[in-house]
Amino acid sequence: MMNWKRNIQFNQQKTQNEKWIYENGSDSREFDVEVTLGKPIDILSLKLENTADLQAKAQRVKESRTKVYSNSDNLERVTRCLVCAVSSDQAEEVLTIYGAKYSQCKNCGHYYVLNRPTDDVLNEFYKTSTEYQSTYADPKTLEKRIEWISKPKAEYVLAQYKKKYGRLPRKVIDVGAGSGHFVHTLRQMGVDCDGVEISKPGQEFAKEHFNVELLDVDFFKEASTFDCDMVTFWGLIEHVSRPIEMMKAAGQALSSEGMVIAEVPRWESFSTAVHESFPDTVVRHLDPMDHIQCFSDSSLASTFVLSGFDIVAAWYFGMDAYELLSQITLNTDQNKVMEQWGEKIPILQKHLDRARLSDFLLMVGTPGK
Repeated sequence: MMNWKRNIQFNQQKTQNEKWIYENGSDSREFDVEVTLGKPIDILSLKLENTADLQAKAQRVKESRTKVYSNSDNLERVTRCLVCAVSSDQAEEVLTIYGAKYSQCKNCGHYYVLNRPTDDVLNEFYKTSTEYQSTYADPKTLEKRIEWISKPKAEYVLAQYKKKYGRLPRKVIDVGAGSGHFVHTLRQMGVDCDGVEISKPGQEFAKEHFNVELLDVDFFKEASTFDCDMVTFWGLIEHVSRPIEMMKAAGQALSSEGMVIAEVPRWESFSTAVHESFPDTVVRHLDPMDHIQCFSDSSLASTFVLSGFDIVAAWYFGMDAYELLSQITLNTDQNKVMEQWGEKIPILQKHLDRARLSDFLLMVGTPGK
């Protein structure tokens, strides 16, 4: 059975050094990991929906996801854990959202939808869904999204790469580039970056607003044709049915001085507790069409190790406080909750992040020795 341990301080600092210990039978390894807790964000500048818009969106999401999961022709059973390949017969069902049964692997701690949409259904959804991309492909929030999301992430990964190799990466490939914000941001910072994206609305937005041509290719098949120093997966590997193979593909694309970045939704978060409390109005985080799997700390760390990467850094941050206020708004008649309490979100989130209750986790890995 896989087992992870870590040595952490009682007094949690924003940035600290930890030792993470991996044990799997006779395989035992230690990693020195730089851990960062928290990321400032003005979330209300990115979420422009009024209460009526939010309620309408929640209803559309519920109806569309329920429709997919109520039709067995759309689904296939996951027979083995997507991370450690242990039989799903040993997994325990833990939460149902819109008919999707999230289960936990008892070997590596990974969470996944047991009967999930087929690859064809998922590919069609991501290629054509305008509403899915609308969160990111909104001209009204373009500058704010760069300021609060793309730029801090770009600065972080460049700092991690320079710390490891003493220079900036020569070439970056952003896989699952969405609407092109991160690609554009790195280019503005003088770093050569290309993006891979199958979504037509995302491709069109990137071309129109950033003059960025995103590559519409199958990264699994084309990875070995890339020659880069860094591969980034911003909220991608939770969408695919083969996360280990996706990470291994990144290894094929990397130079000898390579680095891979993966940001994923995190199960051990306050947002998960909120969604367990309000499963009929889920819009993000545990949306079972968006996230057919959700990582625990141990399962993401195992994904890196099983894919041939050493873990060098981790970053915990989230939108849990916003999620709580959104669900209060959706499930009560208090339509001014966000207006009255929205300014408290940064305070609440700072403490949730320091307590490691964040709903996002980013890990940084380098090719294993």
